[in-house]
Amino acid sequence: MSTARRVSLSGTSFGRASLSALLVAGLGATVSPAVAQDAPHARSAPKVERVSTAADGAEADGASRTASISANGRYVAFYSDAENLTEGHQGPYDWAFVKDLKTGEVKRLKNSMAAPVISDDGRYAAHTGWGAHGINVFLTDLSTGEIKQIDGRRFKYSASSPAISANGRYVAYDLQPQHPGDPQRVEVYDRETDTREVISDGPPDSARDMADPSISADGRHVAYEDEGTGEVWLRDRATGGLTRVDDGTPSRLVQVNGRTVAMNGPDGAYVRDLRTGKVQHFAGASAQAVSRDGRRLVYGISGASGVSGASGDGRPEIRLRHLPSGRERTIGHGGSATVGAIADEGRSIVYSSADTDIVPGDTNGVSDIFLRHIH
Repeated sequence: MSTARRVSLSGTSFGRASLSALLVAGLGATVSPAVAQDAPHARSAPKVERVSTAADGAEADGASRTASISANGRYVAFYSDAENLTEGHQGPYDWAFVKDLKTGEVKRLKNSMAAPVISDDGRYAAHTGWGAHGINVFLTDLSTGEIKQIDGRRFKYSASSPAISANGRYVAYDLQPQHPGDPQRVEVYDRETDTREVISDGPPDSARDMADPSISADGRHVAYEDEGTGEVWLRDRATGGLTRVDDGTPSRLVQVNGRTVAMNGPDGAYVRDLRTGKVQHFAGASAQAVSRDGRRLVYGISGASGVSGASGDGRPEIRLRHLPSGRERTIGHGGSATVGAIADEGRSIVYSSADTDIVPGDTNGVSDIFLRHIH
């Protein structure tokens, strides 16, 4: 096992924490999540708006959660139990929505059972829904309304956990084969060529599931989990290379983007630089999203007074950290961000919260989606 210094922004040592020998190729830094707050005088007044409302501003009549945002911050896709966000008939599994923040228009995605992921221009949304014989992955063209099942399999096959590239060309997902005893594998669908590529390599005994993929904005890298061992693997689609990127303990993949892969282990969040091998460890934190360029991380931290840097009022906090410099700021309290939550090079963050004091007039008593603008 290797050791890594616990450092502040200035590099002052506070103690030592162990990291796996798997990651000693680069210098691992264990970082206190709250050591590099922006100076108060450098901040402008934050602007927060509630996204999960109807076009006329009406509050959602059901809980909303799990959102993603387009690169320019114009479109937000989210899951909601609400039935009043759009007009007309709503089917029993139409629970995903896309809102145009410029016009206020809200579109409901047909046959959407979980939160969608959205392309950077807001045109394509990938989501799960009911297929002919099970749950499958679909790609909706929001400009034409066309919905296509993209896992391309037939009877008794199912698929889930879609992740989309920036231009909407590539969608990664996990596929459950026809026989219940066969393990899941990760594939990538190419919208332009209408082809599918197997990404994951199964273990020698072919008995463990490979699942929960993340695809980088440029579509080159796909990370996924071995659900049997907790290992996290990264496939370079350009070279075919396969690299293990976890910290040596069972981990949950969060996201890969740019040169950064983020995951959560039993003792906090880990962020690995894919070029240098350098690892940052955020003790007691939970990584939630990585920006498209890989330079920014959104993470959550407990509000308990015993946690370093926490507010102490019991409410969890969401923070945005600029990884190269260590600068960070608090985005919100009492809620959670999700994969795809960062836009405008870190100037726009979407998250969910049940707090009622974030914007005026929040009286629906359920969680909502909020957009925080950082200037």
